[in-house]
Amino acid sequence: MSSVARRFRLPRHLRIPFAGRAFLLVTLGVGVAAVNTGNNLLYLALSLNLSLILVSGVLSEGTLRHVTLKVRLASEAFAGGEGFLAVTCSAEVKRFPGISLVAILRAGEDPATVRFPDIAPGTSVTRVVPFRPIRRGELDSIHASLSTRFPFSLFEKSVELDVPAAVLVYPLPSAPAARREDLPVAATSGRPFLSGRVGAFPRGVRGHLPADPVRDIHWKATARTGRWMVKEREREAAPGIDLRVEEADTPEAFEARISDACGAVLELDRRGVPFRLRIGDRLCSEAHDPDRRSKALEALAKARFDPAAPVAPS
Repeated sequence: MSSVARRFRLPRHLRIPFAGRAFLLVTLGVGVAAVNTGNNLLYLALSLNLSLILVSGVLSEGTLRHVTLKVRLASEAFAGGEGFLAVTCSAEVKRFPGISLVAILRAGEDPATVRFPDIAPGTSVTRVVPFRPIRRGELDSIHASLSTRFPFSLFEKSVELDVPAAVLVYPLPSAPAARREDLPVAATSGRPFLSGRVGAFPRGVRGHLPADPVRDIHWKATARTGRWMVKEREREAAPGIDLRVEEADTPEAFEARISDACGAVLELDRRGVPFRLRIGDRLCSEAHDPDRRSKALEALAKARFDPAAPVAPS
C-alpha cells in the first residue's frame, strides 16, 4: 500500500449487517412514531435504542484498540501447495479483553480467516490456519483486516493492518513424472562426498535429519535431551551430485529450471544423496553441510531472473 493511501486511510471501517439494518429501521420507526404521537414511552424506547448504538460503538472500539497481530510459518510452504501459518493475536498492553475478533489474512489464493472468541487482557492466543501461496519468494508483510461484532452484532467494525511476516515460500517442485530418472538438472561430481551409506560401527550421536531412517534413532539420547537424536556411523565415500541452475533467456524458462531444481533437491534429500547447488555462478549450498536442504530451498526461493546475464549454451 502506498504512503499516500496509508495517510488518508480511515482508522476504522464500519459495515452494517442484516441485524443492524433491521435495528436501524425499527429505531427510525420508533422515532417517527414518538414525534407524531408525543408518547413518552416511545421517546423512552427511542432513547434506549440510541443508547445501544452508542454503547456498541464504545465497546467495539475498546475491543479493537491496541490489539496486534503476528504471523509466522508453521510449516514449509511451496508455491501452489498448502502450507500453514501460525497467527498470534495479542492483547498484552490492553486492560480490556479482545472479544469476538476475526482476522482475515490475504496471503494466498484465498483469504485465510482466523477467529479469536476471547483474549484476556495481558495475554495472547495463537491459531494455525492453512493457506495456499501463489508464487515463490519472501513475504515481508501480509495485508490483514481485524474486525469484531461485539457486543450486539449490530455493527461490524474493522481495521486494516499490514502485519510484518518473514514468510518464505519455496518454489513449486516439478512433478516426478516431469523429471527423468537421472535428474536432468543434475550432473555427477568427480569429488567423492560422504553419502547416506553407513558402516557397521557407530561413532556418536547427532540431531535428526529428514533423510535419516527410523531404525537409526538413539532412544536413550532422545529421552535424555528431549529432541530426536540418531546414531552417527562411519560413512563410506560416494559421489555427490552437482545441481546447476543456468540463466535462461526468458523468465518462464528460468522459473521452469527453478522448479526442476526444487524437485531434484527434495528427491536427493529423500534418498540421502549429498548434493551441491549452484545458481548461475553463485554457490548456494555445499554437499558437506548438514543443513544443505534448507539452504538450497531458501536460495531457490529468493533467486531472481537477470535478463543481463549471459545465457549458457544448451
